[in-house]
Amino acid sequence: MSTDLMPDEACGLRERKKRETRRALNLAALDLVEEKGFGAVTTEEIAARAGVSARTFFNYFPSKEAAVLGSTAEELESYAAALEEDVPGEPPLESLRRILAGVLAPASVDRALRAKRRRILLGEPALAPALVGNNIRLENALTAALERRLGVEPGGSLEPRLTVALAIAAVRACIEHQQNGGAGRLERNIDAAFDRLAAGIR
Repeated sequence: MSTDLMPDEACGLRERKKRETRRALNLAALDLVEEKGFGAVTTEEIAARAGVSARTFFNYFPSKEAAVLGSTAEELESYAAALEEDVPGEPPLESLRRILAGVLAPASVDRALRAKRRRILLGEPALAPALVGNNIRLENALTAALERRLGVEPGGSLEPRLTVALAIAAVRACIEHQQNGGAGRLERNIDAAFDRLAAGIR
């Protein structure tokens, strides 16, 4: 009996290996920045800490900033694809709630890793431009997806970009509320914020 993997199984193993390597690089970057400070860390050190070559590092992240943030173009594409899908009975704002909350949910993101990433981002001003750039890329990708979902020409209506910008701002406000000692769990606050948006803020 052959022990060769079927194509689907091999694909699944490759994807799992890629996710594991990406996570290892993200963790290594966060650990090193926490130990030494962002300016003192190199991509070679991150790769070595993760147990991969420097060349492999650049197969996953274009820079050490990207490795610290941990976000990838593939993730942006997956969020956009999820928003572009028209779920019967689900308005765009509700889709955005589901997608953005899912990114932050404990089931999909390790709490300790999330806390460490936030701590480092708050303590490293040099990462601010990369974080802003990442947020802009996310907003642009989701706006384009919502335009396609609504059948709107790019830039043909303000509604898609406004909807996406409000959704992202709601999540950011909830995160900053918690970081500044605000009450409530992040997930519940996000739900409450989207309820307020759906009802209309006076």
